[in-house]
Amino acid sequence: MPLPIGPLAFVGLVPLLRALLRPRSLGVAFRDGLVAGLVFFGIAFGWVFQSQVGVGLALPLAYVLAIPLLSAGFGVFALVTAWIARRSRGLALAATPGLWVGIEFARSQEWLLAVPWNHLGYALADWPSLVQGASVFGLYGLSAWIVAVNAGLVLMSRLSAPARSVLVAGLSLPLAAGIALPEAELTSTAGASLRVAAVQPFIDERDRHVPDRLQRNLRQLLDLSEPALAERADLLVWPESAWERALGGAGDAFLAAIAHDLGTPLVTGAWHVPAPGQASWRNTAVLATSDGRTPVVAEKVHPVPVYERAAESPAARFLARAGLWSGRFGRGDARAPLLLPIANGAAPAIGVLVCIDASHPELARALRRAGARLLVSIANEAGTGAWSAALHARVARLRAVENRMPVVRVANTGPTLWIDARGGVVAALAAGEPASGTHALALAGAAPPYVHLGDRAVVAAWFLSALAIVAARFIQPERGVE
Repeated sequence: MPLPIGPLAFVGLVPLLRALLRPRSLGVAFRDGLVAGLVFFGIAFGWVFQSQVGVGLALPLAYVLAIPLLSAGFGVFALVTAWIARRSRGLALAATPGLWVGIEFARSQEWLLAVPWNHLGYALADWPSLVQGASVFGLYGLSAWIVAVNAGLVLMSRLSAPARSVLVAGLSLPLAAGIALPEAELTSTAGASLRVAAVQPFIDERDRHVPDRLQRNLRQLLDLSEPALAERADLLVWPESAWERALGGAGDAFLAAIAHDLGTPLVTGAWHVPAPGQASWRNTAVLATSDGRTPVVAEKVHPVPVYERAAESPAARFLARAGLWSGRFGRGDARAPLLLPIANGAAPAIGVLVCIDASHPELARALRRAGARLLVSIANEAGTGAWSAALHARVARLRAVENRMPVVRVANTGPTLWIDARGGVVAALAAGEPASGTHALALAGAAPPYVHLGDRAVVAAWFLSALAIVAARFIQPERGVE
């Protein structure tokens, strides 16, 4: 939920874990987990009922079908935990972090559900002092830590005073993990910075991509750009799909002329017509420069299912024929960072992601590994509402911490944020109103450990520890329920 209650995640699982340690059938344990999941995801995706996107009952139907499916992951977590607890409560609690992150990671992947939202780690994103460890072990490490704290609280009453002290010290280590990194990990040792101007046009969902609204919408973008550029920006950013003309293989000379007139390189979201061999459009970001170029610098790799993604599977095509699937965009390809042409000739490397792609940690990490020193995330939540936008803003803050890289999030309806490498908000444009601004951010320096480790190594370590604990269940002498 978009409320400042994130730290409550440290105790949110305690009631469920306590219930799973009691003698009960595995069917009842699965039911308890399923109910907990229905409550969790039912609230987390509550923004669906504020949404204006999709056609007819498409989005409510997706909600009704997806929530039980997602909740089944909670049920599996509960069932396995209760099964281990039949032999040893201590082993069961020790296994919970690895089981949890394994399920979180799996549901984020394209081969399963491709739902990368609402992981526990995001609950702490608005509290930078609590998430610095993400620069070592990433989002999934944060989720594992939260579950470990919940399990530790359940276990605490069963331990002696010395054992409690050791447990508390161990659970506190992730707090220090990121903070202990040297300052060189955070910003450029040369002190280089970039001034980024952002435009938040606040164009209503019903007015976007309507041909007879093009002139009015363009005027809104240009009027907001001028005062921002008066502050000598190195880069101007418009939000996702701000440019309402279709771009072909040769780009758009009119858009390049706008960049020339503004006198500043412009990154904007745009729709790209299918290239030869492609069946679907691409939701992209382009860089328009004063020398007439408009190259594509990012493609949306993960279009939103139903609403945005093209109907490519037989089931999706069936729903499209029934009027329940409106998507038209195919999966894009990840792009390398762009080299930004600026006045002093330094040409810093900038990574660009389109909307939901910022929710996939591996995409931002790949840009960082390829040399990006600042990340631009363009978004549009005009149709999904303020609740959805606030959740995506948290995502952007955590990407900054993981990669020790500043992030500029530019959204049609806001919030638009300038975020430093520690996840702190340097400046912001309030959501729900047209606005623009220019602010400087220090470019990233050396990459932190997470950039080299990645999510797979972290998740594998946790999940393998859980499997080892499951194996230990068969070795542990039978003692009933402790």
